[in-house]
Amino acid sequence: MLQQCLKIFRFSFAANTPSLATPWSMRPFKTEVSLPIIRFHDAQPTGQSIALDQEIFNQPIRRDLVQRLVRYTDLYNKKVTKATLALRDAASSGAKNHPQKKTGRARQGHRQRPGRNKGIKAHGRKIRSLRIDLPRKVRLQAYKVGLTAALIEGKFTVIDTEKLNEGKTKHLVQLMKGFESFTQPILIVTSVDPDDFFLRASRNLDTLETCTVKELNIIKILKFKSILITKEAILQLTESLKQRKLTLLGENKIVKKKYSEYPIEEYDPTKPLDLKFKVLREYLEDFENLKQEGQLDKFIQDMPKTKKVGRINTINHH
Repeated sequence: MLQQCLKIFRFSFAANTPSLATPWSMRPFKTEVSLPIIRFHDAQPTGQSIALDQEIFNQPIRRDLVQRLVRYTDLYNKKVTKATLALRDAASSGAKNHPQKKTGRARQGHRQRPGRNKGIKAHGRKIRSLRIDLPRKVRLQAYKVGLTAALIEGKFTVIDTEKLNEGKTKHLVQLMKGFESFTQPILIVTSVDPDDFFLRASRNLDTLETCTVKELNIIKILKFKSILITKEAILQLTESLKQRKLTLLGENKIVKKKYSEYPIEEYDPTKPLDLKFKVLREYLEDFENLKQEGQLDKFIQDMPKTKKVGRINTINHH
């Protein structure tokens, strides 16, 4: 019953059934895309639906971008962790093999040089990272293409929440039996702050994998044939991808105001000065004390006078 309802609802929003075989420059969906919200506790429709953003879930299918993102994601954390010994690291004596001349034999260098018995490997393996570069705009677009392709294939099922009353694995298994796709590996995408009981209950299930919106990548989207995603996770994913697009376009950068746009307060001699630095506040206190004691004129007269000579300031003391 649930699967029939989902199939009717998923493919009734477009005039033609969307397909992955559409041209690369055309959007697969012609109208607004929406999915029904399924109740997690009994696997029945709630009667509500969520509209998906056209700029994220309705992108032209570009297999080349997806392939580049998969390769980038796969090699992101891969490293060569073992290396062969270099000539400076090889354990050997520094003694010469035989005299340089008068032996009739060829000249010999280091005892562990490449080519000799028990010598080092020439151009051996070194510790390095296998990470490759990929522009951020390409990564963002390829991620959107992967979400669109998963939506066309019917992988997504939106649930209301993942919260459980207790952290028991048998309780979660009983709930998941209502979903026909539980017989095969399934992915549940939660919000950034998932429920603790749900994480505890899903820890020991081999056919169930959980991740947050931040952990969802293109490899997981392509790997699993069924993806359960919460309503809150859909909203967070949409907001996150929109924010990434604004960052690439430079629209969320802080715009500095011009000097003329800052408010300029007029100086009021009746109000006390509010100085930011401690040194200036101490100077102001000394000035007020000298003014009250009547020694301000004497202090000014005793101050050394400066006279500019070119770029050098000379001080004349009385």
